[in-house]
Amino acid sequence: MEAKNWKTEKETIIRCVLLNLAGVFIYAVGINSFAAPHKIAPGGASGIAILINYLTGCPIGLFVFVFNIPLLLIIVVKKYFPRSFVFRTLASTALLSIVTDLVIVRIPVYKGNPLLAAMFCGAMMGIGLALVHMGQSNTGGISLLGLIMQKCNPQFQVGAWISGLNIAVVLASAMVYRNIESLLYAVVTVYISGMFMDHMLENADAKNLMIVIAESTDKVRQVFLDRKIGVTVLKGEGGYSSEVQRVVMCVSEKKECELLQKRIHKVDDKALVIITEAEKVAGKGFKHLTYKYDDKSNCISRTKKGIRTGGIYRKKRGRKSDIRVSRLSGSIQSGRSG
Repeated sequence: MEAKNWKTEKETIIRCVLLNLAGVFIYAVGINSFAAPHKIAPGGASGIAILINYLTGCPIGLFVFVFNIPLLLIIVVKKYFPRSFVFRTLASTALLSIVTDLVIVRIPVYKGNPLLAAMFCGAMMGIGLALVHMGQSNTGGISLLGLIMQKCNPQFQVGAWISGLNIAVVLASAMVYRNIESLLYAVVTVYISGMFMDHMLENADAKNLMIVIAESTDKVRQVFLDRKIGVTVLKGEGGYSSEVQRVVMCVSEKKECELLQKRIHKVDDKALVIITEAEKVAGKGFKHLTYKYDDKSNCISRTKKGIRTGGIYRKKRGRKSDIRVSRLSGSIQSGRSG
């Protein structure tokens, strides 16, 4: 059992490292090859670094690294957040600085349409940041400064602070470059970046919810159990006939659904199969995530299967459909044993 746990933990570490490497590389390409050459400062520490680079020639990656060092020192001295959070942030920031200043500079920059540059920069930034977050890390910057200030003053609104600073950076770009188009392109970049990041993070752990109504309930249940997928059997009643029926419900990976559906129809060709998306599933039998929030919108750490991992995660306000799925997932978990 210990060997199996070590293997799983090792695979998780390798996955996180690869995600961080890929995310940092893509993010750095967006900044160095698309944003900076077209005078686009898309907010955050990277946006400030682009402006400083334009004014003084200071390397973008070096500025981002120097910007984060005092913030991390404050966290270490004050013990605001876990050491794992500091280590991961420092590692990602250092990697971003090295890749931006020493690796990406060898890649040719895009000198075409500024609007295309803004769009591709936003896409790359969003994808890169999402991969870093999926690798249970973050790149620090203005959000880190906001969290520290919130620790000093619990009433401090981190979300408003981050939004305000990002707007200030975007507005500053128009004054530094003396070009209103730089501001407009930065707005496009920020919007597309957020859109890509949200989409990737929402779908990273997406699963499907399957509901099966069949006469051969035991055979259908066995289809899932043969694939080592836990199920819940609910008692239902036909709306027209008032007959008591058993309903099989489970959550599975999307790639499994087609195979499961074929096997279900083999054992019962009249079975009614309903498949819908379940964006977030957590609890017994699935990922155990315990989030620790600084305020209503920011998470500073999470625990997965007893292992604390650092990172800044956004707490997304669920729509009504998300709430229903969350409640259903609670039922699923309670009947995991089948």
